[in-house]
Amino acid sequence: MRVAVTGATGFVGRALCPALKAAGHDVVALVRAKPGRDLDAVGASLGGVEARAYDGFNAVSTQGAIEGCDAVVNLAGENILGGRWSDTFLEHCRASRVDTTAALVEAMRAMPERPRILLSASAIGWYGTHEPEVEITEASHAGDDVLARMCIDWEDAARAAEALDVRVVLLRIGVVLGEGGGALAKMETPFKLGVGGRVASGRQVMSWEHLDHTVGLIVHALAQDDLRGPLNVTAPRPVSNAELTKAFAKQLGRPAFLPVPAFALKLMFGKGATVLVTGVRVLPAVAEATGYTFEHPAIEGALADLYPKT
Repeated sequence: MRVAVTGATGFVGRALCPALKAAGHDVVALVRAKPGRDLDAVGASLGGVEARAYDGFNAVSTQGAIEGCDAVVNLAGENILGGRWSDTFLEHCRASRVDTTAALVEAMRAMPERPRILLSASAIGWYGTHEPEVEITEASHAGDDVLARMCIDWEDAARAAEALDVRVVLLRIGVVLGEGGGALAKMETPFKLGVGGRVASGRQVMSWEHLDHTVGLIVHALAQDDLRGPLNVTAPRPVSNAELTKAFAKQLGRPAFLPVPAFALKLMFGKGATVLVTGVRVLPAVAEATGYTFEHPAIEGALADLYPKT
């Protein structure tokens, strides 16, 4: 298939593009139009794929960018923890997800020969927060906090493509662990300096996944013709923040004794601190039911793969 990827230069997109190519797909990386941007260089940096510039908020521009593609993997969206949660910041995050997805579907609607598959990013924030012992699957209900409502709108924008006879998969992505970005990029420096520690109480559940799982499940979902609707992109064994902290410190051979208090997070992120001090135990029921095999099901093995001891 010829697969277009929005958000191609993001943390997940940078790993996904070469993986799709290795799986035999032709890849079109969609990137923001910027003056003087060298598209050949961008494509080369993503594993030798084709790169096209576009305006993700503009349906006409998007239509031209996805022309000739059989599928779209929609990963566009600003980092939800990229700033303090002011009304302006949240609206910016919402627009980068909901409005761009709506423009993508509008573009598809206008095409006489449109992509037949849309894999659109969402987040496990769709479920809201729950007590640590509560197990969540794709059959669970939506939450009702700020992040959950954003994810609901995001998914609704993608689901509009179903009326166009497009197979839509909603990628409810958890806490992605990988080198060069994601959660570990924020944790790595303080831990290596010996000043790492759990966040707040440490009881909050981290529904994590190795970056390889994120990429692998997207490639898997493309190939599963009967897979539609929500797909939890998480490992099968969630852990508490305290357990993740202990495992990460052990793998790095560093102590972990300086917890980050909740009040400090609230000073940094405002209401966004809720994402860090609460959690949800999300299980990949659909992934396992459709035959996906997790290479790193446990946190210890995932961290050993990402940070091998020398």
